[in-house]
Amino acid sequence: MISTTLRVEASDMTAVRAFKNTVRRQLETRFKLESDDLTESIPIVACMLDPRFKHLHFIPEGKREAAHSHLNSLVQDAGEPLAADDDVNSVCEPVTGKNARLEQDFEQLFGPHFHSGRKTGHSTAAEEIREYFLAPHIPTMENPLQWWARNHENFPLLAKLCKRYLAVPATSTPSERIFSLAGNTISRQRASLHPAHVDALVFLHENHDRHVKTVNEQDCDSE
Repeated sequence: MISTTLRVEASDMTAVRAFKNTVRRQLETRFKLESDDLTESIPIVACMLDPRFKHLHFIPEGKREAAHSHLNSLVQDAGEPLAADDDVNSVCEPVTGKNARLEQDFEQLFGPHFHSGRKTGHSTAAEEIREYFLAPHIPTMENPLQWWARNHENFPLLAKLCKRYLAVPATSTPSERIFSLAGNTISRQRASLHPAHVDALVFLHENHDRHVKTVNEQDCDSE
């Protein structure tokens, strides 16, 4: 859990101790670790849908089970039953022409287990969730969206749900910074500025510091 991982040790330097306390406070505030609706919060659901952090080891086991139950209800309410899913229907469509003859040849060669072994979907949402949690975790530095791109056919209901939660940006700081800059540019004394001029001023402001930094680096390299 977070309190254990970020526990302040007697041997910690002052800067390390302050860093641990700040990170712990921020995580407890943003993840609402002490709130009653922790298991239904967006960060917890997003963690469960991220194959890197789906274990939820940073919360107590009881809350972990409640979070899994909430995920199950979300999957149940996500849309149509699995049999009506587009991906599954595309797999189960009848094969015609040359491919149909190949299907018959394979069935004669491998027997009746040929089709049953090719089943990619799950009969229930609970079964799909269970198979997902049994799948191996991926390394922390790997991109979870790339993992879902490779495995969305294996977990179609969860893949549909992860598009809602993993698409949420991790932070709104860059966009808020732009809005603040635009608000400072369009003041009461400059309320008649043309929108094109506002765009140009915001662009120049955002790129001025980068240009100055690039010029300074070039000057240092030339010296």
